[in-house]
Amino acid sequence: MINILTYTALHRKTYDTMCSLKANGYKDVNIWMKKYSYTKTFTPLIEHRPETNFYLSPLNQEIGVRALANNLGFNCYEIEDYNEIASNGIYLICGAGILPREFVERNVIINTHPGFIPNVRGLDAFKWAIYEGLPVGVTSHLIGEEIDAGEIIERKVVPIYKNDTFYRVAQRVYETEIAMLVNAIELLANPRDYISAGDNIIRKRMPHAYEVELLYKFEQYKEKWGVE
Repeated sequence: MINILTYTALHRKTYDTMCSLKANGYKDVNIWMKKYSYTKTFTPLIEHRPETNFYLSPLNQEIGVRALANNLGFNCYEIEDYNEIASNGIYLICGAGILPREFVERNVIINTHPGFIPNVRGLDAFKWAIYEGLPVGVTSHLIGEEIDAGEIIERKVVPIYKNDTFYRVAQRVYETEIAMLVNAIELLANPRDYISAGDNIIRKRMPHAYEVELLYKFEQYKEKWGVE
């Protein structure tokens, strides 16, 4: 049984992951959703993630994720606490807050991080990689004690081409993130390396003072590392 942790609100990563699971032949899927309570307190100068909302008809919008799950033939449950989930299994993170330790210890929980672990951990990983000239990539890993570190399922460097735009690369990173999240299910049986966080800090949102240089930094990055 495959499970998704997400929110009740319409959410792009949830939509894309659910559709990808269906396209790859997964039928027994549970969707576990909590109420979305996040309040945005920071507005970036440069938005690099896809819009969170996806289109549903006005009727289905009122039902949200549950309507999508029903249309795909998946089970959908609303919960207030992750400890309400009694079944053990494989969980994909599409949206989740802090997970209880006991829940993590008794389940296989897969996350995809839009950064090449351990170089860039935390938020705005793609932006920080460009700004600091580090590899742009995506990592799938098991949730453990270290944030954006631990048992690695797969790591990929995302290519950047000479004719790329910043936003085109950002979209490629996102698409790789979704593909690797679903692909990680099949790779679980493979040997895994443990990569510690080491001295690599957990990043916060990129401040505006850095963002104003970001597109210029991208052109420098592309000139040095871009391929034809």
